[in-house]
Amino acid sequence: MLGWIFFFCIVAVMYLFWNKQQQARVLASKVVRKHCELQGLQLLDDTLTLDGYQLKKRDAGWALMRCYHFEFSSTGEERYAGSILLAGRRVEQLELDTHRMH
Repeated sequence: MLGWIFFFCIVAVMYLFWNKQQQARVLASKVVRKHCELQGLQLLDDTLTLDGYQLKKRDAGWALMRCYHFEFSSTGEERYAGSILLAGRRVEQLELDTHRMH
């Protein structure tokens, strides 16, 4: 009986982590898409790739940092890299490679 309770607890924790991950990915995607639109850039492939996690101590406690990478274009011909760093639901950093403007 305790084995089943432990199993369901583990499954619940895994689901909660997955759900938070999906929410963070949607947030990062919206922020990157909006930033590219404001800068007159095209977000390529409309996808973000998770580069990694980091646990960092913040003023208000610990935060799980997520780093996503993406590609964009300013002319439609060349690809440039960008990254966004999230601390929970807050954008910590958004970087774009040096690129040509059209």
